[in-house]
Amino acid sequence: MSYIEKKKISGKEYFYLSKNVRVSKNKWKKIRKYIGSDLANLAEAEKEIELIQPIKRLLTLKQIKIIELLKTNYLKKHKIGKILWKTEKEQIISFIYNTNAIEGVLVSYEDTKDIIEGKKPKTKYAKRDIKEVKNMKKCINFLFDYKGEFNKELLLKLHEIEMKEVHPEAGKIRTKQNVVGNYLPPKPEEVPGELEGFFTLFKHAEKILHPFELAGLVHLKIVRIHPFMDGNGRLSRLLMNHILFKNKYPLLNIYNSEKMLYYMVLKEVDVKKKEKPFAKYLYQVYINQYKKYLLQNKN
Repeated sequence: MSYIEKKKISGKEYFYLSKNVRVSKNKWKKIRKYIGSDLANLAEAEKEIELIQPIKRLLTLKQIKIIELLKTNYLKKHKIGKILWKTEKEQIISFIYNTNAIEGVLVSYEDTKDIIEGKKPKTKYAKRDIKEVKNMKKCINFLFDYKGEFNKELLLKLHEIEMKEVHPEAGKIRTKQNVVGNYLPPKPEEVPGELEGFFTLFKHAEKILHPFELAGLVHLKIVRIHPFMDGNGRLSRLLMNHILFKNKYPLLNIYNSEKMLYYMVLKEVDVKKKEKPFAKYLYQVYINQYKKYLLQNKN
C-alpha cells in the first residue's frame, strides 16, 4: 500500500508517494514517485506507482564486466550508427534474414542481401515476403535516426513501418485474441493496461538495470504481451537492439538455426515465472557472437 512522504528542501515542502515492494523472501525495497509541491497530481501518482513492479538484477557482476569489455573493444573498431551499414553490413543483413526466418519468411540469406542492395532476387517470392525484407531495413534505419523517448508512440510507429503493406493492422493494437504455439497472450482488452504497466516498469528499470539487462527485459515483455496480431517477435528483437544501439552496444542477432532453443527458453520463462534464464541465454548468444573482441584482450 502506498503512502505520502513530505520533504523540506530550502524551506519549501515537496510531496512524494512511496511504496514498499518485496524483492525477495526477506528483503523489501522502497520505491518513490515525486508528486510535486502540492497534492494536485496525487491520483495520477497513485495509478503509476501501483504499476511499478520490483526490479531484480538479471546478470551477475562478472557477466556485466565481460559485456563492458566486449563493448570497449568493439568501439575501438566500430561506431554505432548508420556507418554500420558499411562496416558491419553482413551482420545487419544476417539480422534481417534471421529475424524474418524465425517468423517463417522464406527469403534466403543471399536473396535478402540482394533485396536490401536493390537487386532482383534470384528466386521468385511472394510480394509480402519481399516487402518484409525491405520493411526491416527501413525499421533499422528508423531506429538509427530515432532520438526520441522509448514510449508507446515509438512502439506503434515501428510496428507501422514493419508491417506496412504486409498486415492490414500495421501500427494498431490488436482487438482480437491471438495464440502463439501453446502460449496464450493477454486478452485484447487487457493489452492497453499491460502496455501502460510495461512502460512504467521500463522507466523504473532504466534507472536500475544495466543496458544489456534492460534490452533483454524489453524483448521479453513485448513478446509476452504480444500487443499486435502479427510482427511481435521481430518487433521485440528490434526494440532490444534499439536499447543496445542507444547505449553504444553492438547488435544482438538470434539465429534461425537455433530458434528451437530460443523458443525453449521463452517457454521456461512462462513455466517458472523467472526472467533470469532468458537474460542468461541472451548473454551467452552475445558472448558467442562477439568472442573475438574478448579473445583479443588475451593476446
